[in-house]
Amino acid sequence: MSVRSKLFLLCILSFIVGVFSQQIFGIDFFVIFCFAYSVFVFILAFCANKNFFIFLSLFLFFVLGFSRSWFSDFYYKKENHVSFFNDSRDVSRIVGFVSSEPDIRQDHQKLTIDVSEVDFKFSSGKILVQAGSYLNYEYGDEIILFCDLESPGQIEDFQYDKYLARYDIYSVCWRGDIEKTGLKKGSLIKSWIFFIKSKFIKSINMAIGEPHASFLAGLLVGARNGISSELMEDFSITGTTHIIAISGSNISIIAALALGIVNFFGFSKKTSFFIVSIWILLFVVATGASASVVRAGIMGTLVLLSKNFHRSSKPTNAIAFTAFCMIGHNPKILSFDAGFQLSFLATAGIVYISPVLLEKMKNFPEFFGVKESLVTTISAIITTTPLILYQFGRLSLISPVANVLVLPAIPPAMAFGFFAGFVGVFFSNLARVLSFPAYIMLEYIIKIVEFLSNLPFSSFDFGSFHPVFMISMYLLILFFYFKNNILKIIEKS
Repeated sequence: MSVRSKLFLLCILSFIVGVFSQQIFGIDFFVIFCFAYSVFVFILAFCANKNFFIFLSLFLFFVLGFSRSWFSDFYYKKENHVSFFNDSRDVSRIVGFVSSEPDIRQDHQKLTIDVSEVDFKFSSGKILVQAGSYLNYEYGDEIILFCDLESPGQIEDFQYDKYLARYDIYSVCWRGDIEKTGLKKGSLIKSWIFFIKSKFIKSINMAIGEPHASFLAGLLVGARNGISSELMEDFSITGTTHIIAISGSNISIIAALALGIVNFFGFSKKTSFFIVSIWILLFVVATGASASVVRAGIMGTLVLLSKNFHRSSKPTNAIAFTAFCMIGHNPKILSFDAGFQLSFLATAGIVYISPVLLEKMKNFPEFFGVKESLVTTISAIITTTPLILYQFGRLSLISPVANVLVLPAIPPAMAFGFFAGFVGVFFSNLARVLSFPAYIMLEYIIKIVEFLSNLPFSSFDFGSFHPVFMISMYLLILFFYFKNNILKIIEKS
């Protein structure tokens, strides 16, 4: 890695540390740190130290990160923000429009409302509204809401307020009266995307039965609300939930497997990269191009880049720069978005741990790509397990086996399912015939997951997992990855 590449990486890491420091320690830490660092840089400057520019650059990026995180909370504290009316115990008249797809559950639905007016005064911001599942709302519907706004709070150990803050939501309405004005607001492009997505999901539901239809909709467009709680629990026990959540972990693994399949047919690396990149782009657009899906697509593309680069510095800086852009756009995802964290950790595992494991397993026979699938899966599991234990308190012992058995069936299930769903928009009867291969793949996955989840000791629930143990596990992973370099340093000393 060149000096410029190292400086680039260190500056980005300083920015991320600045964001994290503000979220953990607050403004007092910033004042103390700036004073101490200013003294340090002042001494370096007068000593004419050649590293003065480096330390100054790192300090400036730290300040930039700290400031960006602080300003992300600043705008919603203004009086014209809707959160100003929280907890007033007065019913407010709110005008806004549904700014995202309704999150429909069995007994209710949640609407994200982009506010334009509160009590006949201009206002801004977003609120989360709970409504009956029987009511029909769509993206862009303008509504008038009469509600007592509340500040979101913490639910047991779950920081629900922080979870909503990453979407810039600081107000909730659990009980209110909603009226549709009949007007449409929002983006015309997003309206068409959601309309097409809705038609596509209806086509899938007509072409294939349950639970396969809901499972396929989860795979293709991330719509997993229809999946039964029992099946979702089976996915959780076997560590395969990621396959029905559009995440960087999901797309990273599938992209790596798809790249191996394309290479198997003799395409060059550049052609393979182009083919799989186009597939990722189409997938992102088809699923609505939400922030989480775009992030997942970027992470999947980074895996492809890492496969085409021979120098490790390039994927390292690419990953770091992607994190810099995403955290710069929304600093809250660094601390409060498990999906973001797992996406980067899974990608890091595939990029860095996978080559090490492949080298260790070079004498193992190759059997229909099973070795590479196993290594890819285990690499992602190694880097994500400590965080999963900390966030969710569950360890799946059967996860490596489940992923190796299930993941190869995902690409053909998605391919056949997408084709059948597309045809079903125009010819529903023909789609029922074309969906049969997808049905076979989905049935196989469901049966494997159900069987493995019922095995004794397939998973363990730890409850709370102390962050010290999580940090220790990551330090252990870093030690084994850099083991040779660390041992050389110890021997020299």
